[in-house]
Amino acid sequence: MDFTDKVAAYANALDSDIGAERFQQVRNSELWRGWMGTIYGCGVGTKNGYAFDTKAEAVENARIMRDQCREIRRNTNDERNAL
Repeated sequence: MDFTDKVAAYANALDSDIGAERFQQVRNSELWRGWMGTIYGCGVGTKNGYAFDTKAEAVENARIMRDQCREIRRNTNDERNAL
């Protein structure tokens, strides 16, 4: 799957396709537990990051990712229509 296919898939994600998963990582020699937003079960990140303290923040970040993909698709379609 190339970048264009991923953008199209994420842009088409429904709210029910968006979620969050718990994960752990070592930060400053300590175990940190947090949340990562997911689309179709795959972790996603934006300029806001990929790791969040709450599930709600992680889900919102995944929604932002979907919206960014929708905007990319809109711009791509607008460029094609202008030709």
